[in-house]
Amino acid sequence: MTAATKRKRRDIWSDLAEPSSVVAFLALYCAVHFLVRYLLSPNFTLDESEQMLFGQSLQWGYRFRHPPLITWLSWGTLTATNNSRAAFFLLKYVIMAGGLAAYFAAARIVIRDTRMAALATFGLLTTFVMGWLPLVDLMHTVLLATMLAAFLWVGTHVLTNGSPRDYLLLAAITGLGILSKYVFLVLPVAFAIGVALTPRFRARIKIGPLILAIVLTLAIIAPYVWWSYANEYSLFTLAKTITKGQGPEFSPVNWLIGTGDLVWALISFGLPFIVIFPLLYWRACKKLVVTDNDDLDWLRLYEITMLAGMLMMLVAVFFIGTEAFKARWMHQVAMPLPIYLFLRARIAGVNDRNNKIFAAIALVFALGVVGARVGVYETHAKNCKECREYWPMKTYARAFSRAGFDHGTILAGTYDLGGNLRGVFPQARVVTPGYPVQVFGPPVSGPCLLVWDGDHAPPKDLTDYLAANYAVTIKDATTRGDVNAALLTSKTHRNTMNYILIQKGRCSGT
Repeated sequence: MTAATKRKRRDIWSDLAEPSSVVAFLALYCAVHFLVRYLLSPNFTLDESEQMLFGQSLQWGYRFRHPPLITWLSWGTLTATNNSRAAFFLLKYVIMAGGLAAYFAAARIVIRDTRMAALATFGLLTTFVMGWLPLVDLMHTVLLATMLAAFLWVGTHVLTNGSPRDYLLLAAITGLGILSKYVFLVLPVAFAIGVALTPRFRARIKIGPLILAIVLTLAIIAPYVWWSYANEYSLFTLAKTITKGQGPEFSPVNWLIGTGDLVWALISFGLPFIVIFPLLYWRACKKLVVTDNDDLDWLRLYEITMLAGMLMMLVAVFFIGTEAFKARWMHQVAMPLPIYLFLRARIAGVNDRNNKIFAAIALVFALGVVGARVGVYETHAKNCKECREYWPMKTYARAFSRAGFDHGTILAGTYDLGGNLRGVFPQARVVTPGYPVQVFGPPVSGPCLLVWDGDHAPPKDLTDYLAANYAVTIKDATTRGDVNAALLTSKTHRNTMNYILIQKGRCSGT
């Protein structure tokens, strides 16, 4: 039989034993979702709008709620492609593909079986938190998940190889991970605790390179830490508040509520995967007889890492007063779970038929998500409350142009509106209340346009922001009006966008 004939007889299940085929599947998965995103709505979602808005300039930081790495990447993409909508949408899916490939690579090292590592990666995608929400929005979370996956990958390399290159990558990924989202730090700390409590892994750590990696990590985040301190966004503010007795009320009832909410969020993170897994891999959920020392070490490391991560999240309950957690806040704790469970499945020696069933379920879930995204978008406009994805932005833009606005400064009532306005007026400077005007880039010449959603008077925070930053009041308006138009995909549901145009030059100096 010729090699060509053998290749023709290969099926998808056989391909899952080839790393290159698995990576190709993951890339195809992200490519399909990119096309769905690109073809559905020309507007920007909540997180996309935020990046469009803050991506007008390159700054050390933008706001303390989120560190700046995703905005730096957005700025670079928009600048390099002349504000290409396709390139901006593609950015998230390229990041996602890199994260899934890194997760698969980490799983291969830990599980030591390519096909089971592929199933672990599919298991991660067979959750609403990773298989649905990031495809709908959540640019910050996509970057966080990718950096966590990269950390799991580089962590396995440090423990199995430990070359200087591995420690340099550890520093780069940890530093950039902190700049993706603050909670990223939970995984490195929890992982370090797991390594410290696993003797054979602890003995493999090289102290000199590790210290250098820590120093390089601190060097990567130092400029942003200084920016935060200079802009009075320091975490020390929270510490001072607590030490002065102005922190959370220390209530056993609140602790109980917060702890229960955290546990439910962790469970919710894995749904429906954690329901499917025991049905197919019941033997892996029982007590295992493990004779391989490496398997024992990886199981111990991942168990301690996830437990330590959960305990660290409890700190937010006891010392910050957090009582509400969301499943999508649990990546830094629960992402190792599919790798851990499929390592147990490999040790348990589960029947290959069950693996094929799980792969089929993962495929059905993935196809269902694509269909659901299209279906939700096509039917939601008729009764939407948050209608940003259906705003007829080109219709609004034409009306503003006819009123006399071509370029200049736009003050948007909310940042989702601001991001979408920047999409149709890429040469304008778009600002929104709640943030220092300097983060939106340098001033531009031209008139000033106030825009807000809804048929009502201009919001007070918008007019106050205009007066505080530009010393302009709405009495200076030359034109005031509204644009009423049907939402995208709907002929009956209409939306009103109000605007005020202020004479040229009044908003150009700040």
